[in-house]
Amino acid sequence: MKVLTAQAMRLLEAAAVEEEGFDYCRLMENAGAAAARVIRSRYEVEGLPVTVLCGAGNNGGDGFVIARKLLEEGADVRVILTSGPPATPQATEMLSRIVPRLIQPIELADEPYLAADAVSSAGLIVDAVYGIGFHGSLPDGLRSLFRLAGSQPAPRVAVDIPSGLDADTGAADEDTLPADVTVTFSAAKPGLLTAAASPLCGQVEVAGIGIGDGLLDRYASDQTLIDDKMVKACFSTREEDTHKGTYGRLLMVCGSYGMAGAAMMAASAALRCGVGLAALALPRSIYPIAAARLCEPVFIPLPETGEGRVALSARPILRREAARSSALLIGCGLGSGDEAAGVVADLLGSAACPIVLDADGINAAAGHIDIKKTACSPLILTPHPGEMARLTGLTVEQVQRDRLGTASRFAVETGAVVVLKGHHTVIAAPGRSALVNLTGNPGMATGGSGDVLAGMIASFAAQGMEPVKAAMCGVYLHGLAGDRAAARLSQHAMLPTDLLEELGGLFLNLEQ
Repeated sequence: MKVLTAQAMRLLEAAAVEEEGFDYCRLMENAGAAAARVIRSRYEVEGLPVTVLCGAGNNGGDGFVIARKLLEEGADVRVILTSGPPATPQATEMLSRIVPRLIQPIELADEPYLAADAVSSAGLIVDAVYGIGFHGSLPDGLRSLFRLAGSQPAPRVAVDIPSGLDADTGAADEDTLPADVTVTFSAAKPGLLTAAASPLCGQVEVAGIGIGDGLLDRYASDQTLIDDKMVKACFSTREEDTHKGTYGRLLMVCGSYGMAGAAMMAASAALRCGVGLAALALPRSIYPIAAARLCEPVFIPLPETGEGRVALSARPILRREAARSSALLIGCGLGSGDEAAGVVADLLGSAACPIVLDADGINAAAGHIDIKKTACSPLILTPHPGEMARLTGLTVEQVQRDRLGTASRFAVETGAVVVLKGHHTVIAAPGRSALVNLTGNPGMATGGSGDVLAGMIASFAAQGMEPVKAAMCGVYLHGLAGDRAAARLSQHAMLPTDLLEELGGLFLNLEQ
């Protein structure tokens, strides 16, 4: 799924007119019809009182099309002209198709009380005021209307962008009209993907308006949204004549005294994601704990320090095991200290297979290891913002202000695939468009969720997926499992281990 800036969207539409035989009225008709279909798919519109707020530009024209389409489906539709008559020929044409035969619009400036009544009595509010054309501040004349609309119990649908939100930056006026659903056209917009914009956008749906993929690719930005189709393409049906060796051997160097759970969650996730053989290397003192809970992994008890962390003397064992493996996972619950850092550095410098470096593995690298000079095999890093800050020398605030740029620059600098976790996780790799994930929810913000994700990514890498695809599939399916767990148990009550129970259903869908 592509991402387009506001200017790129304008250029795309111009190219569609010049090269694909569209005209602007047809594009407007297609956009309004697509948004109306989304509305009908979510709400029972027959008899529903619907109020459509229409601006003077082409976003208002989309709103006029939506009003006509919903009227044809039996809705009780009222239209409010928030900024006077339409200012573009296309919007004027679309208004003429509903006035005066079907709808008599309400002029906000002339009939503010009628406009307020139409908003207060609405069962659904459609925001078609600005779209991608907004920047700066809302005019004072719209603030009271937006506050009123935003306070109503009726659901709100934004057309392309919630009015008051900058499509490129995500900067929002304090009186931005929040949406429960945002229907954006052809591609997502960068502003919709920012953390600040998320509570204003609700659920984002990208609706096609008939423009071909070739033109979309030409104008797409340096980021792509992960979707189900991209993930499904990475999986194929398993052949009949296969065995455990066909699906890879994953070596996991995880866990320490007091952190056995991290190792077990990572191992369980790796196994649930289909790796043929999982070898869990962990300090001897926690081996009985893990073995009592997990039957499937091969366990490799390791020499440990007095604090129950892996000791430097484990290096020969781990080198031997790494040479037999198709991927490594290092870090979940590993703990800190010079000996753990030495083990991490030794594996980075000697292993020839892809390595997923997570949690304490990343912290060891940040404090003791120059990744650029040490790693000699494909590397996937899975930092949260705090770990990313330590890796880059930035503050957490600086990382969060430019998540895409921070991850992309560090990927180029190190040659690694960087999975910057958090709201809308970013996956960056050198020479490739960054990937942004929209699955997941705040219920996953709890200790252990990252261990599950690391195990999933490492499992896919061990099975032969290239690192970027392994990260993409892991992040998307991890978030989707979280969404299913939240729907079943609530965001408050769900646990990281609940994600494991949802993976079976997700893979059933992938195999169909």
